[in-house]
Amino acid sequence: MDDGNWSFSLSLLLLRFQYSKAKARQFEMFVLSVQVHHYQKTRLLQFFRYELSTILGGVDSKINFSTASSFYLAAERTAKGIHGCIVISGFNSDVAIATALIIAYAKSGRLDASHDVFHELKNPDMIARTAVLAGYAMHGHGKEAVNIFNLMVKEGLEPDHVIFTHLLNACSHSGLVIEGKKYFEVMSSVYGVEPRVDHYSCMVDLLGRSGLLEEACELIQSMPIKPNAAVWGALLGACRIHNNTELGKKVAERLLESDPLDPRIYIILSNMYSAAGLWTDASRVRALMKDRGLRKSPGCSFIEHENEVHRFVVDDRSHPESAKIHARLEELIEKMRQTGFIPKTEFVLHDVDQEVKEDMINKHSEKLAIVFGLLVKAAGLPIMITNNLRICGDCHSAAKFMSLIEKRKIIIRDSKRFHHFTDGLCSCGDYW
Repeated sequence: MDDGNWSFSLSLLLLRFQYSKAKARQFEMFVLSVQVHHYQKTRLLQFFRYELSTILGGVDSKINFSTASSFYLAAERTAKGIHGCIVISGFNSDVAIATALIIAYAKSGRLDASHDVFHELKNPDMIARTAVLAGYAMHGHGKEAVNIFNLMVKEGLEPDHVIFTHLLNACSHSGLVIEGKKYFEVMSSVYGVEPRVDHYSCMVDLLGRSGLLEEACELIQSMPIKPNAAVWGALLGACRIHNNTELGKKVAERLLESDPLDPRIYIILSNMYSAAGLWTDASRVRALMKDRGLRKSPGCSFIEHENEVHRFVVDDRSHPESAKIHARLEELIEKMRQTGFIPKTEFVLHDVDQEVKEDMINKHSEKLAIVFGLLVKAAGLPIMITNNLRICGDCHSAAKFMSLIEKRKIIIRDSKRFHHFTDGLCSCGDYW
């Protein structure tokens, strides 16, 4: 990627943070003058481009999840390098630049570093506070997000609809039902922010995750605006979590009426039927999916090592170190069993024998990626994994045991949030 695109993307980034053109140009020239390795420079640019596309509401068709995963995996090292240059050059007190670092660290799993950058700011503005609150939300730190919000209000800052979206999302990922209900109510009555469809989606997700499916349905029925696919999708996901097949079927049918070509709906519906032992119904849904030419995206896990992103799928045998990985995994699973680990075969949604189920689930991509990290990462270093799908219950349980046995911190970013596994525990508190 050439320096023209690099300069252009940095300019866009700084304009997003409401910076003057003169200041943006000053920082742009500073970065171009820093002798950063080309790999780092390119990765940071790509990372910011991806973030810009999400922040500004656009979609970059050239960036898929696999590409985005490599950006996130490289972001921590890149952010550290740029952060050091910024401190040396005296830009560390600059709110706009600090905000970019807050986002970069949070997205790469380094919430502690993101937190430190924020608290080094003497006068953080609304955008910096929004960034750190969003970071707490994606990591499931609901109470910290609430504290940031309360501090904003105490200092006289007026929260907008974006702040409330992140706040409600944080409550949802932390199971803070009472707090979520309170903030949803006061956002309009106290702060004059009328709920948008995104806020309703967060509330349906919050209620649904907590098992309050009937209340979630009532909220949807009371909406003054038409619920979109995100709202119905949140309810469908809750039905899957709580095995409410009857309601899930109705929600899936409603979603398919508006978008019959979304493979995710078929997959969730098929999985619900399988979990309930309704194998005939599950087969019917998969056959319908096949007839319509729809395919399920394979679950993939990504891990970076020595400037290269390694990709794993279930029972992957394509990696050059495949034999070592599978042998090490078998040894580790045996140690886990001796420590009390029991495979959660209910997450194998196939009508096969128990022994086959255990063999299938033990070779999920997350486990392969973690073991590869154990083989190549120096002792004591954390292992960072990125998933394109929501982590299954068995891999979540396995990651806890692996962190305990190997005395290693394991970070997994799935399609929903971050999970930090340390000493046999997960930061999500088994709520995700």
